Amino acid sequence: MKTELIEKASRIVGDNQLFINVVSKRVQQINHGADPYVPTTPEMGAGDIALTEIIEGKLRWHAETESKTSSDPFEALSDEKPEA
Repeated sequence: MKTELIEKASRIVGDNQLFINVVSKRVQQINHGADPYVPTTPEMGAGDIALTEIIEGKLRWHAETESKTSSDPFEALSDEKPEA
């Protein structure tokens, strides 16, 4: 992977751990036959393609947010009032 692509893409994503996960997941997708979202050249590897997609704004991702999870799957229903 080209260093300048890594630097540009990592600045766009911000969080290093998220950056690594986004790139590795997209590389895996490309290696398994997914079509690139950007024009490619024969010398571009899957990593360069993924980084270029991030730089050109072709990929979307979101950081996982902490949310309240309940062990009771019916908890949300228990707050509802029965219809009269």
